Amino acid sequence: MNGQLWIWIVVAIVIIAVIVAVVAYGRRAKDAANRKRAADLREKARADALGAHERSAEAARAAADAARAENEAERLHKEAADKQKAAERANEVSQDRLRRAEELDPDAGNRPDPNGDGNRRDRDDNQGDEEGRRGSRS
Repeated sequence: MNGQLWIWIVVAIVIIAVIVAVVAYGRRAKDAANRKRAADLREKARADALGAHERSAEAARAAADAARAENEAERLHKEAADKQKAAERANEVSQDRLRRAEELDPDAGNRPDPNGDGNRRDRDDNQGDEEGRRGSRS
C-alpha cells in the first residue's frame, strides 16, 4: 500500500477518535448537569414537603381552634339560655308574690291607679253600677 493511504487511514482514525472523545465528554457533561438539576429538584421537593407539612399543621391548629370556639359558643349559648330561664322563673315568682300580696291586702283596691285618674275600687264600683243599670233597662 501506498504511504498516502496510510496517512488517510491514520487521519480518519484520529478524526473518529476525536469524535468519540467529544461525544463521550458531552455525555459526561450532560450527565453531570442532569445530576445537578436532579439534586436541585430534590432540594426543592424537600422544601416544598416541609412547607406542605407546616401548612398542614397550621390547618390542624386552625381546625382545633375552631372546634374549641364552637364548644365555647355552645357553652355560652347554654349558659345564656339557663340564665334566661332563671330570670323568667324569678319574674314569675315575683309576679305571683305581687298577685298574692294584692289578694291579701285589704287596701289593694283603694290604691291610686297608675294612670292617675282616680282609685281602682271606685272605678270598679262605678263599672258595676253601670252594668247593673244596663241590666235593669233590658
